[in-house]
Amino acid sequence: MQEYELNLFLEKLGMTEYEAKTLSALFRLHEAEAPEISRGAQVPKTRVYDVLDRLTKKNLIIEIHGRPKRYMAIEPEKVFGTLIEEKKKELAELEKEASALKHAVSFDTPSNKHEKVLKVKDRSDFMKILGQEIDTAKESVRGMTPISKEHGIIRESMQSAASRNVEIKLISRMNEASDKVCRDFTQAGASVKEFDHGMNAFIIDGKKVVLALSDFTQEKPEYHFTIWPENRPMAEALKKYFDHAWENGKQV
Repeated sequence: MQEYELNLFLEKLGMTEYEAKTLSALFRLHEAEAPEISRGAQVPKTRVYDVLDRLTKKNLIIEIHGRPKRYMAIEPEKVFGTLIEEKKKELAELEKEASALKHAVSFDTPSNKHEKVLKVKDRSDFMKILGQEIDTAKESVRGMTPISKEHGIIRESMQSAASRNVEIKLISRMNEASDKVCRDFTQAGASVKEFDHGMNAFIIDGKKVVLALSDFTQEKPEYHFTIWPENRPMAEALKKYFDHAWENGKQV
């Protein structure tokens, strides 16, 4: 690994530019006094002592007492391990903060009772919106959809719904690309059956309908879909077709 690449890697692990340069220089020198490290790292002598002190306190280098003091490198593998563990702790703390803050942040689903047609340029954006609609489910989710890799985006929403005792049933035409996603859905708490229905529609709580208007199996410059927040007649019509497909489908 080139020293430039090593410095970038160390910075990714949370080190400052001077810390990364000083540490990588000491890896090369193994053991040296501060002035030599300063020259090798191209870190000003007026700054290198503070940097060496910080690295010592972080247990990333060893300070050898004497006159003058010398500094010794620790095996890179151990240094990387220490930095990665610190990064993991930092991420764990951020996850705790995020968990606490998500309840404090107001993010209400619009209470618009009217149907709307939406346009997105990427299929994954449709899945993100669908995931938010599934998050509102209180009783049931029925989906007739050609499962693709993009459906993995809604796995977390389905798992969360299943944890709230929402019944989730999906019907899809199976292919090699959809096998893994189907297994993930089953593990998330959904029941999945195979049936070639030709639809891309979701029924939520027997009243909300999310219906694709474009063919999402084809590459297109944009995709259209509609959401009916409360359209029981349409939901009931789709549910009848869903029940027929479910009865004739093959358990996955």
